[in-house]
Amino acid sequence: MKAVLLLTVLLSGVLAITAAAVEAVEPAQAPLELQEENQVAEIEVGVAAPEVEAPEKSGEMALSVKGRFFACPTGWVRYKNSCYLYVSTGKSWSSAAAHCDSLGATLASVKNVFDYSFLQDLTRRAGSTVAWMGGFYFQGWRWVDQSIFNYNFWSSQNSVRSYQCMYLNARGKTAFPSDTITIHYVWSSCQVISGLYYLHTLLMDKHFLFQLVGLIITAIMAGRPSA
Repeated sequence: MKAVLLLTVLLSGVLAITAAAVEAVEPAQAPLELQEENQVAEIEVGVAAPEVEAPEKSGEMALSVKGRFFACPTGWVRYKNSCYLYVSTGKSWSSAAAHCDSLGATLASVKNVFDYSFLQDLTRRAGSTVAWMGGFYFQGWRWVDQSIFNYNFWSSQNSVRSYQCMYLNARGKTAFPSDTITIHYVWSSCQVISGLYYLHTLLMDKHFLFQLVGLIITAIMAGRPSA
């Protein structure tokens, strides 16, 4: 009986020593396994990182809030705070002006030599040399966008009874042909109309609208005095 009891005690001691040895070995191996797993995880993250930029391909998040507000539609050219488009369809001045108005835009106006040079370059890049302008004569020369008519470097302002509409000459200055002549034209949205146009576009974009509302709420809360 004593022999059996002693054998049981010895066996228990051996098992205890073996278990202790296993427990002592496993903690030593664990850091190596965790280190290997971390290395694999880091490699996987490094490879997969470029795929996170996929949403920008759709253009939804590519621009900031301010950039999206002043972004021009496809095919238009941005200049200052307006967007311009050369339309190659031949129309009379009155038809061109009416067509622009129906789309929420106006024929282009000029405020300084830089504006005029830009429109000349836009016309030349379109492969043309002439384009309708937004200038017309009614008790004096005016712009259809109601801006001040203060740019005076024109070819001629005589014979207003016969030449009451303005067109751009990409080769030089601007002349005033009659309304019956059909040529290509340049048209743009002035700042006021441009604001209405882009506001309509952004309201159709729910994602941007939520961003805009969030910014407004944040600004209101920031301006409130603390209790």
